[in-house]
Amino acid sequence: MTTSEPHRTDTTPGLSSIASTLEAVAEKLGVKSVLVMRSEPDSMVVAATAGEATKHYTVGAAGKKAGTDPERVPLYCERVVDSDETLFVRDSRQDSTFAGNEDEAEFGLSNYLGLAVHDGCGNVVGTVCVLDDTAREYSDDERSQLEGLRTQVEQIVARDGTALG
Repeated sequence: MTTSEPHRTDTTPGLSSIASTLEAVAEKLGVKSVLVMRSEPDSMVVAATAGEATKHYTVGAAGKKAGTDPERVPLYCERVVDSDETLFVRDSRQDSTFAGNEDEAEFGLSNYLGLAVHDGCGNVVGTVCVLDDTAREYSDDERSQLEGLRTQVEQIVARDGTALG
């Protein structure tokens, strides 16, 4: 895909029903990327992607987790999965934990808000998140939009454990 081509929302087959919701969240929040990520033991894998940065984040693309390697900067989503807590990074360039992370270094996306996605048993299986190239805050309404997306993803995953890919 070249930079002159429009972005293209994409999902795993199991998440296809939320494609329009992903697009709506990207538009309403004005962010470069809205993602649903699947957690694997050593990586985070794109399960759904919307927004301008779909050229970087394609379904099936994976980022290697830092794990216990002290030389690596953790992935934003890796931290969400490991902690089962919401993560907000206003500007990773100014953050001692996330400065120089993969999304910032490769794609210029230094702003992040992510929530854990749980399966029907309550286990963390991935994330829903937004990324942007501008340091910014998210209003309560914007956070609610992302929480609503997470709820939809969790409902799908509860019915179909393979929905994230």
